Amino acid sequence: MLTEQLASEIVKRTMSILDLNVNVMDRTGTILASGDPNRIGQLHHGASKAIEHKMTVEIHSYEENWRGKAKPGINLPIRFHDDIVGVIGITGEPEKIRGFSKLVQMGAELTLEQAFLTREIDRNARMRDDVISHLLLGSDKEQAYILDRARSLKINADETFAVILLSVPYHTSNLQSLKQIENWANTLVTAEDEIVRLYTNQFVILKKQQKPYLDTDDKIKNLLENKLSFAPISNITVALGPFSSGFLGWRQSFQTAQIVKDTAKTLYPEGGVWNQDTLGISILCYRFLHAAKEEADEISATYKKLFTSNDGKTLDETFTIYVKANGEMTKTADKLFIHRNTLAYRLDKIYEITGKNPKNLQDLIELKIGEILFKLSK
Repeated sequence: MLTEQLASEIVKRTMSILDLNVNVMDRTGTILASGDPNRIGQLHHGASKAIEHKMTVEIHSYEENWRGKAKPGINLPIRFHDDIVGVIGITGEPEKIRGFSKLVQMGAELTLEQAFLTREIDRNARMRDDVISHLLLGSDKEQAYILDRARSLKINADETFAVILLSVPYHTSNLQSLKQIENWANTLVTAEDEIVRLYTNQFVILKKQQKPYLDTDDKIKNLLENKLSFAPISNITVALGPFSSGFLGWRQSFQTAQIVKDTAKTLYPEGGVWNQDTLGISILCYRFLHAAKEEADEISATYKKLFTSNDGKTLDETFTIYVKANGEMTKTADKLFIHRNTLAYRLDKIYEITGKNPKNLQDLIELKIGEILFKLSK
């Protein structure tokens, strides 16, 4: 319990207030930390006696029996939960330091108590993270065990939550940036929510349904879009799963959020807030690609032909903007900063290469599906 690191912290704090040497010993009387580094690791005879008799031991300069063994001072037991776990010693004549020695002892014990509580909070947080991760990812074999652990941690496995996945770009490896992102992520949760850091670059939030303020997918999406503007970096992908009740529902919501995240990060690397509705046909394409890859590759092959041309990237950009502009020629040309005739030439070129006419609705749909499948499979 009383580690070298904690002992050093106690010595440092105490000596920043007192202009006296301070030693902290473990339950064997061995010096763990001292204002005199040369004494670390030595046996402190005054501390040994304080531990043996379970009481404060004062050493005076005039006491012959201590001469050569210990310096004058006061050695006070450090108690934790009624057990003596160490000793704190203050060097100096007892008459001069007795008045504040009890305060030093109390400060050491409070530091120990605070460290214990911090470790317990961290331990409970890790246990909570572990249980929630298992509820979202675990198998049916360990279901009863995980549910029992959830109950012990007062996690209501029947609650209604929406799963939110926050995915940070992989290139964000700076520890300070990651800490800022973590702090921002914590602003998205309330006391009734749960947040878990799954990987270095990914957080999962269980957002509790709150009627009537936060009870639909649209409301939670609007909330997150407002919050995203305050994120410390750009390109964060926020993927939403639907509100679901019970841990099996959370698991399905989590799986949906994962699909949304994978789809959005591929098609929209600039980040944003996404759910099934906003991605629409892209989600269907993602599922189709993973369920029937050979068939999906055949469909995407038509769009892939564009890149056999030297101006494939330009044609790809033209088609993307054209679809976003709902096929409006003037609007598309303006966004691309080109003349309408140039746009018409490019659309004809797409038709020539792929055999699909972007101005024909049926062909346009087939091209769009091919585009999505091609980009998802890259």
